[in-house]
Amino acid sequence: MLRRRFNFNDLFSEFDSLFDGFNSYSNPIMVRGKKSVESGDDKNGTWKKETFTSDDGSYQITSIYRYNTEVPTKGSSEVNELKQQLNYAIESQDYETAAKIRDHIKSIESNQEKIDELQSQLDDAVTKQDFEKAIKFRDKLNKLKS
Repeated sequence: MLRRRFNFNDLFSEFDSLFDGFNSYSNPIMVRGKKSVESGDDKNGTWKKETFTSDDGSYQITSIYRYNTEVPTKGSSEVNELKQQLNYAIESQDYETAAKIRDHIKSIESNQEKIDELQSQLDDAVTKQDFEKAIKFRDKLNKLKS
């Protein structure tokens, strides 16, 4: 089988010819329009929305930036991950899974103080290399999280 090799310079030259030799570096397109900016806060942090609309209304570009100003706490990464899974399950209309995830989140949040205490004891046991105690704390911790 014979393969034809392409020269990228030729390929790009052919592409440029489609635009009548327009060179974007020497002749940039200037588009006039209006820019609007909105911002606010919600449960997920601070957000900013910038929208550019051309004067003739032929196109619109919107960019949304989110800034998470919340300082994560111990165990919050697991809860945040579960909340993302919950949102996905709801969007997918998998309400049975969503209910299970919701219950799991409630269980973790209601036991958060016990979880933090056990995590501290586990860390202490590992630091002291008392692995028998560490295993017990780990098992208790996993039981509370499940």
